[in-house]
Amino acid sequence: MPVLAVRDKATKRWVYAGHVGTGFDQAALKSLYGTMQALRTDKKPFEQKVKDEHTTTWLIPKLVGEVKFTEWTSEGEMRHPAFLGLRSDKEAPKVIREQP
Repeated sequence: MPVLAVRDKATKRWVYAGHVGTGFDQAALKSLYGTMQALRTDKKPFEQKVKDEHTTTWLIPKLVGEVKFTEWTSEGEMRHPAFLGLRSDKEAPKVIREQP
């Protein structure tokens, strides 16, 4: 299940935003797998602990995914996120959590 992160507007650091486990078809999974292989790293891009961290494959944060979700939780995670696709019109460092 892919791990999500956004940039904190004030600190410019990556902040954990949840996991997304739906919205993928076979073609998307195959394409994402190939794209992600070149971005593998041993370094986690943020400080927060996440579920199943010991089995997570970390990536250099360069990909921007479009994710539909219902709301932000009080812990700062996306509720019911669904993957819609990758975006090529935005750079990852410019993805900042939208404020309500």
